[in-house]
Amino acid sequence: MTLSVQQIEPGVVRLRLSSWRGRALGYDVSAYLLHGVLVDTGFPGVRAELLDVVRTLAPRGAVVTHWHEDHAGNVSGLAALRLPLRMHQRCEATLRARPPIRHYRRIVWERSARLSVPLLDFDPAPLQIIETPGHTDDHLVVWDAERRILASGDLFLGVKVRVAHSHESPLALLRSLRAVAALEPRILLDAHRGVVENATELLRAKIGWMEETIGEIQALAATGCGEREIQRRVLGREALVGWVSFGEYSKLSLVKAVLGCFSSSVHR
Repeated sequence: MTLSVQQIEPGVVRLRLSSWRGRALGYDVSAYLLHGVLVDTGFPGVRAELLDVVRTLAPRGAVVTHWHEDHAGNVSGLAALRLPLRMHQRCEATLRARPPIRHYRRIVWERSARLSVPLLDFDPAPLQIIETPGHTDDHLVVWDAERRILASGDLFLGVKVRVAHSHESPLALLRSLRAVAALEPRILLDAHRGVVENATELLRAKIGWMEETIGEIQALAATGCGEREIQRRVLGREALVGWVSFGEYSKLSLVKAVLGCFSSSVHR
């Protein structure tokens, strides 16, 4: 396991976490220290290294952006250290329930331990916590208004993200992106892309691409096109991660998620 510590600017530290299995597949994840607050906890496989760094850096608390194991994987360890933690109530409920995850996720990140102890709360001010559902329904971001820095979890991930989990809501994600773009952040602290500058410009580019892509998917569905054909025409051939994940994180899942959003709105 590898954990590197990088000073980004005064008061901003990146903790870059990876395993050899993740690196072989091109995946790592970052947590950040912002205004003395840890944002995300990394994946379970790097628990010992993460806890050692936390003991050294002594954050005043941690905010967990969402329940996925590469972000909330060490919540139980931090809670055992009595570090105060903030997260969405759905995130806490999921960590206490400890649902099963697919085998490929266990290989890359390992499975989070069950959260079984009470959490200590804290006030992250002057940082603000903003609900940004879409990637998951419990997703949060952390906003430093003074320095216009957004610790964005998995909100951004890139302009043209052509894959999604089956549980994602692209329409909710669009609303969340518009809300944070309106803040005009200077920097994104992205969990998988690292430090992203020109943040507002890139957020607006992602919004535009998503609007166009969702429109294309909806238009083709209206003509009677099947999901696989829509995927091929709008997003191209299935990505490797789509096959490795048995479709859980795939281009086809993105098509299904978009169509599911519109189906849900019709039946309300």
